[in-house]
Amino acid sequence: MAEKKDRAGNTTGERPNRRGATFAALAGALIGALAGLTGSTLAYFEAKDTHRAEGAARRADIRREAYVDLSASTNRYVQQATQMLKVSLDPAKSAEDRRRQFEDKYAPANTDLSRAYTTVRLVTTPDGRRDLEEVGALSSRVGKLATDRYDRGPAGVDTKKAGIEFTEAVERQLAALQTFLDKAAGETL
Repeated sequence: MAEKKDRAGNTTGERPNRRGATFAALAGALIGALAGLTGSTLAYFEAKDTHRAEGAARRADIRREAYVDLSASTNRYVQQATQMLKVSLDPAKSAEDRRRQFEDKYAPANTDLSRAYTTVRLVTTPDGRRDLEEVGALSSRVGKLATDRYDRGPAGVDTKKAGIEFTEAVERQLAALQTFLDKAAGETL
C-alpha cells in the first residue's frame, strides 16, 4: 500500500507527464492549424488562378463572338449598300422604290453593323480599337456613297464612275476588316 501512496503523493512526477502531454497536444494543434492554413491558402490561390484562367477564356469567347458578328454584319451591310446604290442609280426606280430599299433593307443592315462595331469596340484590345477605327471610317465612306443619291436619284450622275468609286470603297473597307480580323485572331485563339 505504500506504493500507492507514493504514487498518489508524488505530484512532481505526474506534472512533467501532464506538461508533456499538454505541449504535445498544443504542438499537434498548431501543426494541424498550420497545415489547414497552408491547405486553405493553396486552395485559395488555385481557385484564384482557375478563376483568372476561366475569365481569360470567357473574354476570348466574347471577343470571338463579337468579331464573327462584325464580319457577318459587314457582309450584310455591303450587300444592302450595293443594292441601295443600284436602286438609287436606276432611272427606272422611283423615289418610293429608293425609300423602301433604304428603310427596309439598308437602314436595318446599317443598324446591325453599328451595333456589331460598338460591341467589338467595347471588347477588343487597345491595339484592336486603333485598327477598328479605320474599319469604321471606311464603312462610313461606303454608306455615304451608297446613300448619296437616295433622295435625288440618278439624274446628272456618271453611273459608271459612281459604281467604280463605290466598289473601290467597299474593297478598302473589306481589306481593313480582314486586316483587323487577322490581327485579332492572335488574341482570341
